[in-house]
Amino acid sequence: MATGSFPVDPSCRKAILVLQEHDIEKCAYEPGAAQALLDEEAHVLQFPVRAHDDAPTALRNIVDAGLARPGNVLVLSPYDADTYEEAALAPQRFALAKHMYFSTLCMHLGAKEVVVEQIELRTRSGKSTLEVKGERMGAGAQGTVGAEDLEKFRAQMNLRDEFEGGRADVVAAERLLRSTGLWADANMRTLIEMRREGANQLKTRKLVLSLSSEAKSNLNVVGRLRIPAFVKLSAEYDRVVKEQQDYTLTVVVKF
Repeated sequence: MATGSFPVDPSCRKAILVLQEHDIEKCAYEPGAAQALLDEEAHVLQFPVRAHDDAPTALRNIVDAGLARPGNVLVLSPYDADTYEEAALAPQRFALAKHMYFSTLCMHLGAKEVVVEQIELRTRSGKSTLEVKGERMGAGAQGTVGAEDLEKFRAQMNLRDEFEGGRADVVAAERLLRSTGLWADANMRTLIEMRREGANQLKTRKLVLSLSSEAKSNLNVVGRLRIPAFVKLSAEYDRVVKEQQDYTLTVVVKF
C-alpha cells in the first residue's frame, strides 16, 4: 500500500485507506504495521485531503462525496475508475449500480418492461431469498442478518421499469457494456446478440443475473488488508468484509 501522490493508474488504488498523518507515522515505528499495509493494489490517503481543481477526477470525487474521513476504507467501483464507495456499503452499492446498467442495456435494446421477480443474497452464513411478487421473504430467512440486508437492498432498487419499446440500438448497447467493463457478463452480451436484426426477434427472456461478480476483485483487495489495530474501523466494516455478500436477481425482460 503506497502513500504519496494519488495514483493515476486505477489498478494501484482499488482500495484506499484514509489515515491521519500521526497514524501514518505510527505505522513506520509500530512493529509489523508498515508491512501489514503493503499491497500493490491499495493506497494510503493522508487526511486532511485537499483536492485542487487540477487534481485527478477520482480524488475530487472522493472529497466531494464526503468520503475523505480518517479511518475510512474505500473501494473502487468495478464500473467507473473515478468512483469509490465505503467498504461497508460497497457490496450493495455496486450491486445496485449493475442492476441500473442492466436496465439501461435493456432500454437500448428496445425493451418494453424489465421486472425483478426474485432477489437472493448469499453470504458465508447462508442464503436469504425475497420473492418480489408477493414482497415476502423466502422460507427460513426472516429475522436473520442476511434478511435485513436483503430488505435494505430491495428498498433501494427499482423492481419494475417500463419503456415505450422500439428497435434495438445495438451500437449504444455495446458501448455501454464496454465503457462499464460489463462485456464479460455472458447474460448481458448474449442479450445484445439476440436483439440484432433478424427474422425471428426475441420477445421475452427470463434470466438469473449476478450483481456481485465484477466487484469481487476490488473487494478482495480490501479483504486481504491487515489494517493495524490502532486504526479505528466500524463494526459494520468488519462484518461486511467477512460475510462476502453476493447478490443475484431473477429478471424477466419483455420486448
